[in-house]
Amino acid sequence: MATTKTTETGPATIAEALSAAQAELTDPPKDSVNPHFKSRYSSLNTILKTVRPILAKHGIAFTQTTDIIDGQFVLVTRLLWRDEEIVGRYPIQPTKTDPQGQGSAITYARRYALQAIVGVAADDDDDGNAASAPKPSAPRIDETAALIAKIAACVDIEELRGMRPAVAAAGATATAAWKARGEFLKAAAEAP
Repeated sequence: MATTKTTETGPATIAEALSAAQAELTDPPKDSVNPHFKSRYSSLNTILKTVRPILAKHGIAFTQTTDIIDGQFVLVTRLLWRDEEIVGRYPIQPTKTDPQGQGSAITYARRYALQAIVGVAADDDDDGNAASAPKPSAPRIDETAALIAKIAACVDIEELRGMRPAVAAAGATATAAWKARGEFLKAAAEAP
């Protein structure tokens, strides 16, 4: 069994610092309502106001940035303490590809990723009903991931062009991966 090691100035690891912070954290108040699911949740602003001071008190900073990893648009959340970090990645899949859709999906991802990485709950528990409800108009995440993997493995521009209908149906993430692979294949073909 591992023992907790602390230094004279406090915790010895990020896990110990986070554990101390979690002992003080409370679940953020649910200040918003989702009319579609008739559920309550905490806004990003409320979550930030709840967790920032406690994390800072324990020397823990956090960042949330976007990136494209293996063709997937993701939010990368990092807890930083001294020279250690805990990293979480959350796929961002906007339902609309306009700036408002992107912004909404990023805000949603930031809320859920931050809650998960610090260990608070800021939503009504629906026993997984919203997550497990079938969504007939949207492809499943595993289908999208398989399509993105197929795009990444594609070495022929004509084959890639043939994927266009499936990519369009899969949405913004697959489209971004498809475009990036197309640019790569074109550049490779033009290279001396």
